[in-house]
Amino acid sequence: MVFVCYEKINHYIFFLYYFIMSGLRNYKTDTPQYKFYKEMHEKVDLAHTLSMRKKYSKYDKCKMTIKKALSMMDDFIDPSDPDLDVPNSIHAYQTAERARKRYPEDKELQIACLIHDLGKVLFSYGEPSYNVVGDTYVLGCKFPDTIVYPETMENNKDYFKYYDICIYEKNCGLENLIISFGHDEYLYGVLKHNKDLHKMTDRTLNMIRYHSLYPWHTGGSYDDFMKKGDEFILKDVLEFNSFDLYSKEDPIEINQSVKDYYDKLLDEYFLGEMEW
Repeated sequence: MVFVCYEKINHYIFFLYYFIMSGLRNYKTDTPQYKFYKEMHEKVDLAHTLSMRKKYSKYDKCKMTIKKALSMMDDFIDPSDPDLDVPNSIHAYQTAERARKRYPEDKELQIACLIHDLGKVLFSYGEPSYNVVGDTYVLGCKFPDTIVYPETMENNKDYFKYYDICIYEKNCGLENLIISFGHDEYLYGVLKHNKDLHKMTDRTLNMIRYHSLYPWHTGGSYDDFMKKGDEFILKDVLEFNSFDLYSKEDPIEINQSVKDYYDKLLDEYFLGEMEW
């Protein structure tokens, strides 16, 4: 049984329409983004992903507060994003502000929007961009055409290996999928590892974990792997993406009072240094 609902279909149609009308996520060829994804799709196979999971499963790279991680985004511009060429910290505040405007009482959602990209601190460890950013995809099964620049997947070592077979059973559940490693999975792991040092719940942690899995939440792929309950994660991730993606159209006006508001929220939801 596959858990798909009309709400998901309506969201998909809305996202597709908005992409076309707004020009967001317009991935053209012969661009830096095309070159980025070409390299990513060539190098990020199942074996590579498993090695990255193992490499970052000890959380022994450093100790720092969530505020420190946020400040590091002042020095990072996402090379995979065709819509933004500003520091990631600006995008973080804009995303949070969109959520606050719609849900002024949902502080946890606002915090999730603020910190969702902080796994990109991976860049400070010397990781190449394809281990840090970009849309994610599932390994160990056929690559769907909903992956950005799908033609470049043909150079992936796993392209033919899993073309007719799959390592997953139907309805195995999202949590059992091996998804290409990047900032989403890394921050999710950091927060789960340091669970006693913050007040975030599974609802917002899943928003963070799956927000770059566009082939799933926007492309309609991987539905066969969803189990009962995953449809609620999908609903939450789509809601989150309405803040994340469309914040890119907002004026870049983040003043000190906005920063002070989130500074207090971070103090409320996080306790001291975490292991990264």
